[in-house]
Amino acid sequence: MNVHRGIQYATAARQQPPRLVDDARETGELKVCPQFRDNLSEEYPDGNQVYLDEDCLQLNVWAPRTGGKNPVTVFFHGGASRFGTANEPRYDGTELARGGTVVVTANYRLGLLGAGNNFLRDQITALEWVQKRIGSFGGDPRNVTAMGESEGAFSLSAILATDNPQRLMRRVILQSGSGYLTHASPTPSVDLTGMSTLEILRLQEKMVGENPLTGAVYFGPYIDGELVKRPVVDALRAGNARGVDLLIGTNRDEMRYFAQFDPDILNLTLEQYRAFFPRELDLGTVARAYRGEPNAALAMLTDQTMRVPATRMAEAQRRWGKAYVYQFDWGPAVHTAELPFVFGTMRFTGVPGGQQAHDADPRAAKALSEQMRRAWTSFGRDGNPGWPQYWLRITKIWDTGARLAIAPKDAQRAAWDGYDFAALRIAPS
Repeated sequence: MNVHRGIQYATAARQQPPRLVDDARETGELKVCPQFRDNLSEEYPDGNQVYLDEDCLQLNVWAPRTGGKNPVTVFFHGGASRFGTANEPRYDGTELARGGTVVVTANYRLGLLGAGNNFLRDQITALEWVQKRIGSFGGDPRNVTAMGESEGAFSLSAILATDNPQRLMRRVILQSGSGYLTHASPTPSVDLTGMSTLEILRLQEKMVGENPLTGAVYFGPYIDGELVKRPVVDALRAGNARGVDLLIGTNRDEMRYFAQFDPDILNLTLEQYRAFFPRELDLGTVARAYRGEPNAALAMLTDQTMRVPATRMAEAQRRWGKAYVYQFDWGPAVHTAELPFVFGTMRFTGVPGGQQAHDADPRAAKALSEQMRRAWTSFGRDGNPGWPQYWLRITKIWDTGARLAIAPKDAQRAAWDGYDFAALRIAPS
C-alpha cells in the first residue's frame, strides 16, 4: 500500500473560491480546517483544542500496489460543516483500498469560512484535482466514485444539482444525507474582513446557538441560483445527473445520535417536534403511522431528515442511472455508526454504545465490515453492490445477519407522500 498524506489540492483566499493546485506536492502534514475541538463526535489526529490554519485544503491518497488503472473513491467527511477533517484516524483508507480501490479523503472549508457555497466549490475542486492527477497514483479518472457521510452527503447531493456533475464522478455513495438538506435560502452573509480566525469561530458558534439539530444543518449547502440552481430532487428528475449511479442509505435510529449532546432529545414530544415538521402535512395524521414506536417524534424526525428523502432521491435517479438503497441496523444504528464498518477501522468515536456492541461479538462485527467494504468496492468498480436496484423498494438491511427487505416500514414512508422534500425550509433559530 502506498500512502500519501497532506497533498495540497487548492489554495483559497478568505471568502473567495478555491484555486486548483496543479501538482501533487506532498507535505505529510495532517491539517485540520479551523474549528473548535469536538471530543464527542470527532476523532482528531492530535491533541489541539482549537485549529486556526486556514490554508487547509489538502487530501490524502491510499493507492494499492497493483498494475493498471484502479477505481477511485473520494470521501468527504461529515461534521455539520463545522467540525471534522479528512485526517481523522477513523477515515484511514487502508482497509478499503485493499479491495483494489484508490481511496482519497479531502478537507474542505468549514462554517463561515466555507459559507456562500465555497465549501462546495472546495469539494468540486478536489474532484477536479482527482480528474487531473489521480492517474499518477494508479487511479482511473473515468471511474471515480464520490462518497460522503452526513454533511459530506448533503454536499455531494447538492453537487449532483450543479452543471455537468458527470465530469467529476461516475458514481456517488450518500450515507445518511440527501438533497433535502440543501437549504432553500442561504446562511446570513457576514463580512469577515479584519476578523481573526478565532473571532470567526466564536461568531459562528453564536450564530448557531444551542440546539444541536439546527446546528447540524445551519452551514449546509443552499440553492444559490448560480452553482446550485434548483432543488436536488428536481434536478435529478430532470436528468441533471444522467448516467451517475447512486447508492444511498440511512441508519435505523439516526436521531438518537444527538442525545450525546442533549439527552432531552430522547424524550422529544410531538409538540416540541412541531417546529421541525413540514407545514404542508398534518402532524397527527403522520404520527398515527408511528404508533408502537418507542418515541414517535424521534422516529418521525429520522424519517423526515434522512430515510424518506433518501428514497425520493433513489426514485428520481433510477430513470437516469442505477439506484440502490440500504439501511444500517447494526447495534445502536445511530448517525455515523456505519463509518467504522465502511472503512474497516472499527473506531467508534461519536457512536454511543458502539464499542460495547462491537465487543459483545467482535467476530460478527468484523464479518459485517468485510461484507460492506466488498459491496462498496464492487459498486465503485462496476456499479453493482451485490443486491437488486431500488425496484419494489428493495432495501439492503445491514446487520450481523444482512438481508434484503421489500418496502420496509412502508406505511410510515407513505405517510410523507404529501410532502415534496425538495429543499430544507426550516429557518435556523
